[in-house]
Amino acid sequence: MEWAVFWRIVEGARAEGGSDSECVAQVLLRRLRALAPKEIEQFEEFWFQAQDELYRWPIRDAATLLLGPFDDDDFLAVQDWIVSHGRRTMQRVQADPDSLVELAPDRHNARIDWFCGLPIEAHIAATGAPLAADGPSGPDTPGGTPADLTDESRTRQQFPRLTAYLDNNPWIERPWECAAS
Repeated sequence: MEWAVFWRIVEGARAEGGSDSECVAQVLLRRLRALAPKEIEQFEEFWFQAQDELYRWPIRDAATLLLGPFDDDDFLAVQDWIVSHGRRTMQRVQADPDSLVELAPDRHNARIDWFCGLPIEAHIAATGAPLAADGPSGPDTPGGTPADLTDESRTRQQFPRLTAYLDNNPWIERPWECAAS
């Protein structure tokens, strides 16, 4: 499998499932079940590589602004969620983490673990056995440097679109307000 095939599968599932990430996960599982076992394994490897590319502090900081605080397991689900939106979306978020605000209409799906384990489930369906791989072996900590999200002025400069979104959605927790309490 090549990257182009991987992205065709992911983007085809998103196109068919639309804005419903749960439906996208179901479509993706169906598509994975149609692949040969080796292709399922390769798909999983590409998925882990895509996750690793998103494992950066600026992206985690942007996600914190959009979604509120979360732990490492939640961030894996967020990375999966971003990947599920396709290559262009992922590249946009990598280049400009503030563009994560474009996914705000689907934010309620970001922390839900819709995508974890789909290749394993497909592989079991195809072979009767789980994948032999041990799972992701990416970096232990996010790349880059974390922003001080408690500094409102700097956060507004670094993430103008996300902070504008926060201004329009007062029910979302603001890191600079939490630090003041």
